[in-house]
Formats: sequence, C-alpha cells, structure tokens
Amino acid sequence: MPYEAIMSNLKALRSLSDLGQNLRLARLARRFSIAELATRADVSERTLIRLEKGDAGVGIGNLAAVLAALGSPERLADLMAPETDPVGLSRALDALPKRGRRFKPASAAPGDAPPAPGSSRKGVSF
Repeated sequence: MPYEAIMSNLKALRSLSDLGQNLRLARLARRFSIAELATRADVSERTLIRLEKGDAGVGIGNLAAVLAALGSPERLADLMAPETDPVGLSRALDALPKRGRRFKPASAAPGDAPPAPGSSRKGVSF
C-alpha cells in the first residue's frame, strides 16, 4: 500500500476517533446516559457505543439521528459546506480566469449624443 494511502487512512481513523470523543463529550454535557440518548436517537445502545469509539462501520444515518437527538442536526450538513471548505475555495479561485475580458464600449442608444471629437473611451475607469 502506498505511503499516501496509509497516511490518508490514519488521518481518517483519527478523525473518526475524535468524532467519537466529541459525541461522548456532547452526550455527557447534556447529562444523557447511553440508554437515554440511544432511545432519543432511535438507535441501539451498541450502535451509540460504536459511534463513540469511532467505529467506521456505523452508518451515516445513525450519526445523523444521534446529532439530531443531541440538538445539532445541521452539523452533519455543515461538514463540507462550500463556504467553509478551504480546498474547494482555493480550487475555485485557481479556476478564475487570470486575465479579464476586453472592454467593449456599448453601442450608443438612440438619442444619445455622439462622443466629442478626439475623445476616446479608452482608459475610462469606474
């Protein structure tokens, strides 16, 4: 297995472990027992224990149910929100054209006075 894949897996496992610890702390801060939160989230106690241990095999629907029971259902959707995604924002900025388009003067509307002789729209700023 390439080094990058191993590191990626280790980072993912660490993130799941951190998520589990954060869920446990959130449960304890709300003074919910495992049984009470499991009942509120409509998941089994075993599923909740696995989530708190950072088990990668727990379904995302169960995570969403636990977040909702903790009072934070929007947190899952916020994970990769475009406005808070530094990599996505960086790539979007990289995709912007490096040069702007040429300025083309608008055609004169009927009734507009013709430009003064010798004047040019070149260099007009806004």
